[in-house]
Amino acid sequence: MPSGTLGAVAALSTSRGVTILLAVVVLLIFLLGGAYLTFRRPRRPGTPDIPPAMKPGPSDADLEKPRLERMQAWGIVTVLAMAIWIPIVWLKEPAQNKQDQANMVEQSIEAGSLAVQLNSQTNPTGIGCVRCHGPDLGGGYNVFNGTVVPVPDLQTVCGGAKYGHALITGLPDIVNTIAEGRTGTDMPSWSVKFAGSLDDQQINDIVNYIVSIQKVPPKDNLCVEPQS
Repeated sequence: MPSGTLGAVAALSTSRGVTILLAVVVLLIFLLGGAYLTFRRPRRPGTPDIPPAMKPGPSDADLEKPRLERMQAWGIVTVLAMAIWIPIVWLKEPAQNKQDQANMVEQSIEAGSLAVQLNSQTNPTGIGCVRCHGPDLGGGYNVFNGTVVPVPDLQTVCGGAKYGHALITGLPDIVNTIAEGRTGTDMPSWSVKFAGSLDDQQINDIVNYIVSIQKVPPKDNLCVEPQS
């Protein structure tokens, strides 16, 4: 056979072999792809093969019913909790108010006990009642217009005391004496309403402290048992 004919046959055989190889590769790809698409998602008998993204979603009722039932349940729990909690608070309110009032009075007395002391670096709220009324507010003497005058005992002031010609007959008189002072005596005015330096709360604290240190028998205590 001539050499030219052999070369043509070899070229033809090589071309056919490449074609067959490509055909085999394409067939394998097709078969493997089909097998993957077939077995990757099991299909239920008698149902169409619909991708999950294309399947219809749940109905509005199915979506809203669980949330509605959950909200209704929490609403019932909240109503029951309020129905129990409100009566308990209402029943405890008088005792709680009484305790709150006692705590406020106790704090006021403590503030008043500091206010009657001398002003110092450690007691900046002191106004110095003890300077005239004695270390324990038990009274003493003071100099007024060049004359030595007696200073009332604040531990018995709720039993009645005199400032000049005025008689103290109860809490209003004590408050007014501290706030306005007593004309013609050594008792100055302390309220800011009468050119003093104390506000109503500070005066109230001092009065509460004075009432707390009384040595007057209860039946004679005009601050506790006012008499007409």
